[in-house]
Amino acid sequence: MNKYVEYYTNIWKKRNSKNQESILNLIVNPLHVLKWGSHKRLLVVHTKIVINKICLFDFFLYYCNMLSYIGGKSKIGKWIVDYYPQDMETYVETFGGMFWCFFNMDLSRFTNLKRVVYNDFNPLNYNLFKCVQNPSELQRAIDAIPVQELGVFVTDISYKTRFEEFQRELFSSGLTINYPDYEIAAKYVYVVTQVFSGSKPESSSFIDLKGKYRSKYLSFRDKLSKPSWIDHFNKITHVENGDFQQIIEKYDSPSTYIYLDPPYWKTENYYSNHDFDRDDHQRLAQTLNVVQSKFSLSYYEFDLLSDWYPQDRFRWEKKKFAKAAAAKKGGKQNLGEELLIMNY
Repeated sequence: MNKYVEYYTNIWKKRNSKNQESILNLIVNPLHVLKWGSHKRLLVVHTKIVINKICLFDFFLYYCNMLSYIGGKSKIGKWIVDYYPQDMETYVETFGGMFWCFFNMDLSRFTNLKRVVYNDFNPLNYNLFKCVQNPSELQRAIDAIPVQELGVFVTDISYKTRFEEFQRELFSSGLTINYPDYEIAAKYVYVVTQVFSGSKPESSSFIDLKGKYRSKYLSFRDKLSKPSWIDHFNKITHVENGDFQQIIEKYDSPSTYIYLDPPYWKTENYYSNHDFDRDDHQRLAQTLNVVQSKFSLSYYEFDLLSDWYPQDRFRWEKKKFAKAAAAKKGGKQNLGEELLIMNY
């Protein structure tokens, strides 16, 4: 990690070449661990670069998410998981995405947990999580694809060309996947990590990092060999590619806990390889109103929710947060209010 401190210090030097004497007063506090999450994956690292008693960089790095993806819960996953009952025996996410809430779970707290079910209607997500169950094999496929490098300021055109080739292949109507397909999974990770917040990977443009940042592709690769992440990968017992209602009814029981993060109202077309509309929102509500399982459901509030999940029968909790995917270039992140609906 010290190379990042060195890199940003060099940038400061170049931008302040008229005040080189200030470098004599440079103090770099080495990166150090301030706090480990109880599951030893939420690492909070703090560093400061101070010159002439002016703090130039004072930032925290959080390692808690699998991959950036539209609708993901990197910022509030821990808040959601705090509501989970610890006596569950089966855990299900019907709209799995990148499984962020599961990866925010401290598995040592869920001592009765026997089954972990990932489901996503998107076949590329399904294939990725089939491959994640064998992380060493997936890492070999990941390692076979070159990626942009930190500190190399002129990006070779081959990275963009490769991105566009993978994008055309993965999102063509004729794509056939023989599950698990590790090469397809690696190509998908490559595309998702080269677009802003993993949003619309089928059409978004390649982001040239210009050597300023370490690629998220490499960050994902690193997770595949970390014991704390492997513990979570190994805990996944079932990977499904079904309709949400089918999955709910299949695993429904008094000892099952279901977390649901559907495409949000009037944002359904933001999601790749999904077919979810107004009738599906209502069908979801009808299904959840009769389950034996405990569940929590994420939404932004809209008028029909009060009819489908009346507050005299369901618990509503709200939390404001910054929406990464809605940030404007060079501006502040937009604030959103997450709604969590529970039947317990």
